[in-house]
Amino acid sequence: MQTITVHRLADLRRGDRIIGYDGHVYVGPRTVASPLGPIEPGSPVHGVRLEAPGGQGVIERVLYPSQMDGRPIEVVRP
Repeated sequence: MQTITVHRLADLRRGDRIIGYDGHVYVGPRTVASPLGPIEPGSPVHGVRLEAPGGQGVIERVLYPSQMDGRPIEVVRP
C-alpha cells in the first residue's frame, strides 16, 4: 500500500481509503465505494460515494467536485 495525495476526485479509485483532506484527518478512514460518476442511476449530478468506517456497504457521504477539486486529499491506495 502507498499513501498518495490527489487534488481531483476523478483521480480516486474504488477501494481507495481517504485518511484526510485539506489538513483535516478522518477518525477512521473513509473507503471509496464508487469513483466519480452519477450519484444515482440516471442522475446528472456526479460525485464520489464513500462508505462509513467499518464498511458493510453503508454510504456515509458523497464528495462533489465543486467542493473538493483543488484541495489536497490524502489517500491510502491498495
